Amino acid sequence: MLAPTKFLEITQAHLGLPPDPMPLVQERKVYVPTVALSEANLCDWIASASVGQAILYHEGLLLRDRSEISSDRSTKERARIHALARRAWIACEFGLVHLFSQRISDNNYRYLAIRTSSSLKPPEIRAQLRTAQPAPRKAH
Repeated sequence: MLAPTKFLEITQAHLGLPPDPMPLVQERKVYVPTVALSEANLCDWIASASVGQAILYHEGLLLRDRSEISSDRSTKERARIHALARRAWIACEFGLVHLFSQRISDNNYRYLAIRTSSSLKPPEIRAQLRTAQPAPRKAH
């Protein structure tokens, strides 16, 4: 049997924060939703999360899982994954989260959003995230 390994260790340096005065005291936990995460749930989590908290918003391969051609997921599930990834990206553009991926195996990753600091209050964050649209793509 393989020895258990840490799921993820997030340090202060990863978040651009000063060093933790007691770095080995506590490992940060990653919130793993028990049901499929929706855009609204992600917005609510981001609005209420503390700096440094992390959420697993997808596990798999985003490129494949969102694809109409290569995904074995239903149209509704692909749309949910696409909307969730887009909303996570918008939150990142607002500076509310840092996005990370952690490789598990070939073509299998954990996609994480880690809360950053913000001067906005939770209701303002929630409202901005729920109504924001991605920036239009520029032609090359």
